[in-house]
Amino acid sequence: MRRLATTAVLGLLLLLAVPGTAAADEDDWAVTRYDLTARAASDGTIDVRVAFDFDFAGTAGHGPHVTLPLRQEIAGDPDHYRGFEVTDVTAASPSGAPAQVETDEDGGALAIRVGDEDVEVDGVQSYEIGYRIRGVVNPGTGAGGQDEIFWNVVGDQWEVPLSAVTVTLSGPAPVVGARCAVGQDGADAACAAADVSGDAVTYRQDRVEPGSGLTVVAAWPAGTFVGAEPVLLPRRNLGNTFTVAPLTAGLAGAVALLGAGAVLARARRGGRDRQHVGLTPGLAPVGGASAPSGPRDRRAPVAVRFTPPDGVRPGELGTLVDEVAHTHDVTATVVDLAVRGHLRIVETGGPGGSGKAGGAGKGAEDRSWRLVRTAAGDRPREPLLAYEELVLQRVFGSRDEVDLDDLGVSFAGAVGEVQKALYAAVTEQGWFTGNPATVRGRWYGLGAGVLVAGAVLTLVLALTVGWGLVGLAVVGVGVVLLVAAHAMPARTPAGSAVLDQAVGFQLYLETAEAEQIRFEEGEDLFSRYLPHAIAFGVAERWARVFAELAARGHAVPLPTWYVGTQPFLFATAGGASFADTLGAFSQAATTSMTAATAGTGGASGMSSGSAGGGVGGGGGGGW
Repeated sequence: MRRLATTAVLGLLLLLAVPGTAAADEDDWAVTRYDLTARAASDGTIDVRVAFDFDFAGTAGHGPHVTLPLRQEIAGDPDHYRGFEVTDVTAASPSGAPAQVETDEDGGALAIRVGDEDVEVDGVQSYEIGYRIRGVVNPGTGAGGQDEIFWNVVGDQWEVPLSAVTVTLSGPAPVVGARCAVGQDGADAACAAADVSGDAVTYRQDRVEPGSGLTVVAAWPAGTFVGAEPVLLPRRNLGNTFTVAPLTAGLAGAVALLGAGAVLARARRGGRDRQHVGLTPGLAPVGGASAPSGPRDRRAPVAVRFTPPDGVRPGELGTLVDEVAHTHDVTATVVDLAVRGHLRIVETGGPGGSGKAGGAGKGAEDRSWRLVRTAAGDRPREPLLAYEELVLQRVFGSRDEVDLDDLGVSFAGAVGEVQKALYAAVTEQGWFTGNPATVRGRWYGLGAGVLVAGAVLTLVLALTVGWGLVGLAVVGVGVVLLVAAHAMPARTPAGSAVLDQAVGFQLYLETAEAEQIRFEEGEDLFSRYLPHAIAFGVAERWARVFAELAARGHAVPLPTWYVGTQPFLFATAGGASFADTLGAFSQAATTSMTAATAGTGGASGMSSGSAGGGVGGGGGGGW
């Protein structure tokens, strides 16, 4: 699925991989020049022409073979395939080699064979293959809403090396961003060149080894491609015969009711939070004393709390509240580390500034940021938690600073690791009866197993005795399991006590007005609680409260962990505020951290652009 490419380029690249040519001498076959040009029209169609030299290296062959995928799975969408329409396939040979074209569609791929089965050629032969492809363009998926093409122009199924690779990709408007990656799937090594000139970008790579690929990303202004939505194809849907009769209906009803009832009873018994009985919500027994516990009453009122729970980090708090370690909990951790002096956030380009374009979302078009690790001697001497160490290590590695726009590369794969560490942290604190992710995963697995078993049973019963309705009832039980899986993690009495404190503090951040804020002189209350506000999703509101305070003339301490392009102001006479900047940064950080996996569904590629992350794929070779 990581082959996002427009099968066009891929197809071309696939040119060379053909199963079935045999001898070891064919291992010396190679493409000594590969020149692909692709022109994208405003309606999303792409005309592709590939000119290449195929060196048969003393072992005669009939010609090249290319495979272009016509569909690929979409991560997280079991109901659709990403589809590609390939038409107008042509071939020629400037060197005079046979160039008859045979195409065969099978298994969701288009096989293109060039040559004559009765004629063999030797030496270096030149070929040109052309075709038109639709379904590659991704409108509006760029970090700033740009239209993108995120394409594996060379797939990793090539069986011969490619040398002197040039890819020229053009569109109906000036290109606003481009990057490329070469190597095996997931590699982030940049190709030799990605030169933008007007409406086109030219990528170059000296050599692409077999088993490796070349992935290109190009972005155009939002709205460049009209009517170019990705082609979604329905995934295979079994049509079965169902006999509705008293026996089948009764049996199906019994299976559904008993199965669903058992699941719901188990969820209510095992997935319900526990709390200390007889204590005020948010309190725990003093001095390690024990107290009776019972089911938590979710309807019980929670008092507003003006400080966060003692010793609880913002990322842990966000995970505890909704039982899920979200990406914004990771962002909250990054900001918390900055507030505590482990790094600085430096704005390198603001509205109207000269920094390189970055960020995401409304108001972030001309904003970019850099994360800078503080010097060892300036860092606070405090122990860091495992997931905090992991965040710093994966953000910076051996560097002292990194642009937020490039975080998708350096942070590739790390978001999942940090989220896993957050789950471990809240579990080790004794707040859950079991790791929430593990518990959910176990129930999701059980639900998926029952669902699959029910689907198989439905098919078998429908095709044999016409009792597909009974199998469908089992499918229903599997669906109930999948729905209930999210509610299966349960908090312990200790976890419920911290949760009540967290909810009380969240209520404070959501409702506090400027005139209600009280802090000691010189106390940076804004920065102290900001990471928690990010975890709760109310950071912009929290910033606007302090902007209002500053506008009223209160002496509000200025954050030292954030360096702007201009002197820091909570609010300006023009109405702009740090809340706007903060919202842009938070969104940009979250987008950058998730960009490493976004491309697999045809989404934005500008933040990651790792090899194999685009649409398309396939292989090629000689025959």
